[in-house]
Amino acid sequence: MTHKKLVCSLLCLALAMLASITAAAADDTGVSLTRDGRMAIATKAPSTVTPAQLDPAGNKVISGNLSDFPFGIFFCCFGNTISGSSSALGFEVWVAIPFTPATNVSIHKLEASVGWIENTDTNFLLSVYHDDNGVPGKAIKTFAVVAANQYGACCTLVTASSSAGIPVAAGTQYWLVVSTNDKKHGAFFGGWAFNSTDMRAHLIASWCKSTGTQCGSNNGKWVAGQSGDPLPAYAVLGH
Repeated sequence: MTHKKLVCSLLCLALAMLASITAAAADDTGVSLTRDGRMAIATKAPSTVTPAQLDPAGNKVISGNLSDFPFGIFFCCFGNTISGSSSALGFEVWVAIPFTPATNVSIHKLEASVGWIENTDTNFLLSVYHDDNGVPGKAIKTFAVVAANQYGACCTLVTASSSAGIPVAAGTQYWLVVSTNDKKHGAFFGGWAFNSTDMRAHLIASWCKSTGTQCGSNNGKWVAGQSGDPLPAYAVLGH
């Protein structure tokens, strides 16, 4: 009981601290956004928690930040917004995390803690990109995936698998990209929940495109920088 009260208190405290910088909740979704729309905060802790499932293929972690706790492999309620141009947010926002394999290896599975905020369209893209001078370049492999759970739930991951594998080279930087397919599924509006294992600043990239002023001078460009928050939760697996 004490632990449950502590978790609730910490979540409530965090929400109170963010209250001054967040906009109103998007309709009845139970999610608030920061004023720039780039961060999503679930206002309620999940009523049930689904335990994580082990990878049955025996893949090894090439890169990732998922925790070892079956009922908390990522943090439910804070994360980066992902959206298409026709989403409720009204403009496109994508996010990418860099990773560098230690050995030559093939990627066979991707995992990301993405959930939908509005379930009008739950389809989005999970991809591996080449690096281009410190930002995502060309896509190597793109998977059409579906966010099965609402953002704020825990702890089901969106996965994409390749039986053939995606060869990657040791010491070379690549990017795991969560994006939208604007031609087919531009209405996707969701969040990529943060990890719960590493509070350090890490390199992260974001892409923003709008017909208004939301993206400023970086409209339609990838921009990389040090994360001011924990990274979104993910895993790149293979052998």
